[in-house]
Amino acid sequence: MKVRAAILGILLLFSGCSTVRVSQDYRTDIDFSHYHTYTWKTVVTGQESTDIRVDNPLLHERFHQAIDRFLVLRGYMQKAPANLLISYSYSIQTRLESEPYGPHFGVGLGRRSRYSELGFGNYVDINQYDVGILAIDFYDAVSETLIWRGIGSERVDMYSTQEETTAFVDKLVTAVLAQFPPR
Repeated sequence: MKVRAAILGILLLFSGCSTVRVSQDYRTDIDFSHYHTYTWKTVVTGQESTDIRVDNPLLHERFHQAIDRFLVLRGYMQKAPANLLISYSYSIQTRLESEPYGPHFGVGLGRRSRYSELGFGNYVDINQYDVGILAIDFYDAVSETLIWRGIGSERVDMYSTQEETTAFVDKLVTAVLAQFPPR
């Protein structure tokens, strides 16, 4: 039990230093202290993504395991019949950011000072980047109504090792679920 608490504390510490942006929404009329067991909700998906970074069964297995691991550390048990149903979704969106630079000045001199140039200008540096967005949903098992949704987003890079991908998944899941249950 002490080991679980230490691991949970470390995970929460790392989530506090996280660059993951998180938000949550939940039903205020629900007493979350009555929920102790969970199972995975079967989700019928429409059209699959064409992004091979998202449609990766290994990535989804990592998300599934990270969510299970975090909930077990929090004292929830995965068993049927459960009083919580859980699902998640993950997507990657491309975004642009611009960074304006101040004015710059340039002088150019030609051969024997016959040709010269004087220049003034401003320019903007535009960068394209990808953001991974994870949404984790908790449903009441009896009514199957959504009672809590946590969303986290962070910049996504192309990872070269499975350890880096696993660390990214753990960081995202920990940051989102650090808000559950709402206080």
